[in-house]
Amino acid sequence: MAVSSNFPEPDDLINTAVFHIVDTACFLWETMDDAYVIYDKRSGHSQVLNDFAREIFALFEDGPCSLPDLLIAFEEILERPVEDELKQQIRQTIVIFDSMGLIEPIMSEQEK
Repeated sequence: MAVSSNFPEPDDLINTAVFHIVDTACFLWETMDDAYVIYDKRSGHSQVLNDFAREIFALFEDGPCSLPDLLIAFEEILERPVEDELKQQIRQTIVIFDSMGLIEPIMSEQEK
């Protein structure tokens, strides 16, 4: 198997990749007040999501999407442009979801 030398740097990957949820059949959910607990049967790990993170995860549940896709969706939800601070929070949430193993990149934006 050949490995491309043009693979994006990790920071660029978040900005350019299309991500999808790894396998929803492996997740069990529990709602507690203003938090959502997701248990990953594959890893045995539990994660707690706040309303903001749950909304982002719900967008991934609708289908694969990229950071630009999420920003457009949030502009539609908020009915206004997404401010830089919120863009950074969304981007950071993608990084965290990826590190938790909840999502994974399936292609770069250029491959779409």
